[in-house]
Amino acid sequence: MSQNYHPLYKAFFENYHAEKYWDAHEVLEELWQTQRENDFYHGLIQIAAIMHQLRRGKVRGARKLAESAKRYLKSYAPVTEGVNVSRILLWLDDCLLRLPHHVERMELIELDQLNIHICDLPHIHAQNPE
Repeated sequence: MSQNYHPLYKAFFENYHAEKYWDAHEVLEELWQTQRENDFYHGLIQIAAIMHQLRRGKVRGARKLAESAKRYLKSYAPVTEGVNVSRILLWLDDCLLRLPHHVERMELIELDQLNIHICDLPHIHAQNPE
């Protein structure tokens, strides 16, 4: 069954899967600005921001975002708007276990050794097949 999602919501996933994490963050933030009470969108924005921070070696920033994303998303489990929130919460827990405390930055090669995978989000496309 096809859902009629907002174009900015769809654009978030397209950017995310293209590994354009900052663009994903920005496009969903534009939608969230019109629905500031929507913690689900806010949590997804945090996921993209975590990926962006990890790509830059910013451990402390990624940890802080993971903690806040859990708070934003927990009431949306198990599934909201086509997203398996329960799986995201597990990924966030894993990130928090793997990311060291009291470390500001790490070299990317060191960060890769922590084996933190990309958060698995669904493929929601701009053109939903009917």
